[in-house]
Amino acid sequence: MARDSGERPGGPPLIASRSPVPRPPVPILLTSLASAVLGDGAGDLRYVRECRGAPAEWGGVYGQLIRLTGPWTVGLESSDSATDLPSCRVEAGSIPGGWRSHHHWNGLDIVQDVAVTARPAGAVRRLRFRSEVARETRVVLTTRFSPFLFPVLVEGIRPLDFEARTTPDALVLRHQGFAVRISSNLAPSHLLLNQASWIGGKYRGPVDEVALEYEMIVPAGGAAEVRWQIAGGLGRHLDATWEEKGTAPPDPDVIAGEQATEERAWVGRTPELTFPDAPELDAGYRAARAALRRLYSAPDETLVGLVAGYPWYSAIWCRDLAVMLPALLWLGDFDWVGRSLATVFRFQSRKKVTMLAGEPGELPMQLAPGPIFLYGTSDSTLRFPAVVEQMHRHTGDLSSVADWAGAVHRIVEWGRGRSDPTTGLLRHGGEAEGIGVATAGLGRIHYGIDSPDTTIWDSADRRDFAIDVQVLWRESLGAAAVLLGHAADLKRRATCEQLAAQVASTIRDRYPWESEGYLYDSLREGRPVAQVRPNALRAVSAGILDPERARAAVRRAGADDLTTSWGVRSLSSRDPAYDPQAYHEGQVWTIATAWAADAAFAVGDRTKGVEYLRTIASRYLEEDGLANECYRGDRPEAYNSCGLLGFSVAPFVSLLFERLWGIRIAAVERSIRVVPAFPTSWTSASLRGLRVADGTLDLTWNPGRLRVRWTGSGSLSIDTGAGVASVESGPEAVLDLPPAQEPS
Repeated sequence: MARDSGERPGGPPLIASRSPVPRPPVPILLTSLASAVLGDGAGDLRYVRECRGAPAEWGGVYGQLIRLTGPWTVGLESSDSATDLPSCRVEAGSIPGGWRSHHHWNGLDIVQDVAVTARPAGAVRRLRFRSEVARETRVVLTTRFSPFLFPVLVEGIRPLDFEARTTPDALVLRHQGFAVRISSNLAPSHLLLNQASWIGGKYRGPVDEVALEYEMIVPAGGAAEVRWQIAGGLGRHLDATWEEKGTAPPDPDVIAGEQATEERAWVGRTPELTFPDAPELDAGYRAARAALRRLYSAPDETLVGLVAGYPWYSAIWCRDLAVMLPALLWLGDFDWVGRSLATVFRFQSRKKVTMLAGEPGELPMQLAPGPIFLYGTSDSTLRFPAVVEQMHRHTGDLSSVADWAGAVHRIVEWGRGRSDPTTGLLRHGGEAEGIGVATAGLGRIHYGIDSPDTTIWDSADRRDFAIDVQVLWRESLGAAAVLLGHAADLKRRATCEQLAAQVASTIRDRYPWESEGYLYDSLREGRPVAQVRPNALRAVSAGILDPERARAAVRRAGADDLTTSWGVRSLSSRDPAYDPQAYHEGQVWTIATAWAADAAFAVGDRTKGVEYLRTIASRYLEEDGLANECYRGDRPEAYNSCGLLGFSVAPFVSLLFERLWGIRIAAVERSIRVVPAFPTSWTSASLRGLRVADGTLDLTWNPGRLRVRWTGSGSLSIDTGAGVASVESGPEAVLDLPPAQEPS
């Protein structure tokens, strides 16, 4: 994250000053493959963020997709004064792989460092004291936190009953199979449990707060240090890792350095994009790429993917994962995509599981350790066949295609079981209600899902046949047909092709809204639902509509009731149901802005497409590299919004490659199509290190010309729209491009 002082991350070390920083602090989000730390950047690990219309506290430490603690604070006391870290903060900001803050209090210069650890999952925190006075200073430090020990399935859920025990070098708390441990390099002088003195040993019951008190002497002109480690997750993993790694809290400089090295190595394996005529897109790409890396998660080898976002979606939500994985293919991380897909398909339901809303062939909507997983969304399952098909196109590896084709065929059968045989459309709705009915007699369980429907706008009732779900169904059938063809299952391939054509025909026949020049949002009980939502633009991007109707839909979506200067609303402001604060009934969503950009490029409107991309990039820059989930519909203010959401960065990354550069990879055939859609005013652009099959591709564009360098084995066939050329590995080739055209 950017420094409060305005320096870039990874810049020179922070220098303490004596005057407070006037700007508000930049929030802390540190992540590893198994842990996260959240804070508001003020000094302690607290983070109050509006959620569901009310403030909620999200600060603390997370490990293995489990919230380990609530706010983790430190208090300072001497004989004549007391303070906390935010009150004496001078300066703070990110450092490579970690976070650092400077504080000044009672003649002491204090530097705090925070870093995250993957094994064991958690965080290391250090305070270094340096005396600036000619006397020794006695300091009493008290660090406090509340244990949570529960996956973030529903905001704020926290167990009531814990088991606490002390060991010679740590304090351990457990709940069911989850555990958290705190250790320090100094022995605490006092322990407090629920704000009462505790001599240690064993305790079982409610735990609202744990506190450890330390007495420390800072010599005159000298220095002292205290270091803590909080770690946890699945209890069995914590115990094993603790035995392997030992109990002493590691040096946060070492941990941060290792984290920074891993991040630099990952970035070095991804493509670099340069747009001299639009440097804000360069910056947006780098911010989006870094945000995606923060979401990587692998608490163990059987649970690999990306969390949906922070703070309150810190689990693997499969709908979100399916949106992010195509971006990772463009970034060249084939291994992570394959491992993520293997994780999701491991939980493909093979039979009806009513309590989890699972049906045969369905993929889960959410995964978290335990294992805890839920099914029951109308579109999560539909997104994965296209991801599997794209993975094969990028890697060119068909060695396991038969297994993937079998898994995708089960998805097709799941969809056919929900489909109307006359129209081919896939019916949805009632999934969450089904979970509620199935669990009603099991106890006071509430999953936090009240909607009667579970499309991407899950708080809006869009039954029975939402347009975007039908587009996904058609795309799933098309992707399945390709995979079944690779597997030589020609009969099933033909069936999928016929069903896909039927769905596309029904969309063209039943969804056009002539008076609006747009598409209806859904069909309910055979009647169209007359709402203007950006979801209809998915039919444009999929190429289902005739050109004139597609162009009309893009023009209609660009009107000011749907498109704002900060993005695209989830519902037209002219609709009677519009509410600028409603999650899916009027708020602005970055993913909807990406849909609008995608559709604009699809109809050839380069100027409008780039304008939408610039809108997205400006959000990243204004949010210090984060990417909010959504904003109010009447002003550019994040509201009821996850602070970083994969939905908000992955489509932007994919669009830069798929639409702006106009690239389609077909590595199975050792070919690629490159037809850039840069505005006619642009003069140059470059792409370095695009991974295709076993090689990489460098592209340099100037109007009418494309310079290409290929490093893989054999030759690569490149279609520029002006012709097809065979490019050999090694030497640079110069290819012609067709003249750029804007829509009339």
